[in-house]
Amino acid sequence: MSQSTALEQRFDRLADALERLLLAVAEEAADETLAATAAELWDVVAELEDVLETVDLERLPDAVDGEAVPDVLDLERLPEAIRERDPVLALDLDALRRAIELRELWNAVDLVDFGRESDELRAELEDVLGPDAFESDDDSEAAEELEEFTEELTEEATNAAFQQEVMERLEPAREAVIDAHATFEELYESHQRGSGYAGRRPTSNNPTAVSSMPVGPLPASVSTRVSTVPTNVRHAKVDAFPRVYGRRWRSARRD
Repeated sequence: MSQSTALEQRFDRLADALERLLLAVAEEAADETLAATAAELWDVVAELEDVLETVDLERLPDAVDGEAVPDVLDLERLPEAIRERDPVLALDLDALRRAIELRELWNAVDLVDFGRESDELRAELEDVLGPDAFESDDDSEAAEELEEFTEELTEEATNAAFQQEVMERLEPAREAVIDAHATFEELYESHQRGSGYAGRRPTSNNPTAVSSMPVGPLPASVSTRVSTVPTNVRHAKVDAFPRVYGRRWRSARRD
């Protein structure tokens, strides 16, 4: 059985379970209550959509190990987890750790906006489930493990969000430097085309008189086409800006 087929079967089972749950609510609730509940659920869906918009879905698959995903959720215990309002009952946190590549995840999510939209989603969920929906006095080993995992993830996300915000503020300055470099290069080339020059060759009656200066403001040696500087900053949670050197100034300008 392929990975995608296994996931599709699990999602189908999850959809069936949720459909049965909604039918049970509809049978037991009064019309007005049901209408109010439906309106609150739509609010939750709208906020969930806002949360998803902060995620680059094209990059998200790189953050997930698809082979480990099916092991994260125990669908057999899902009804119990919903009834007890205890997600730990249906989650395998070890499998979740294996399934997520944190660095790729941070690069796929706008963490600042995600945090804001997540707070709004939490507020809508509390309207549906109650103000104490996310509070628990469970002191079991599983609950402690979930709390530890959440704190660890929150700390990582906070650090990554700060780095993302710094990069967003640096981007205009980086673009200004690239534009200034382009302006300088144009001025240099214009000067080289001025009187006394014919490309690299000075105007002279001596046929052996050739400038020893490299072509243009961009040196032509191999050393300027290859960089030994690491692509990413050590210990950084998100990817750094692409390095710009040598001929990359021109490609950076086109980008």
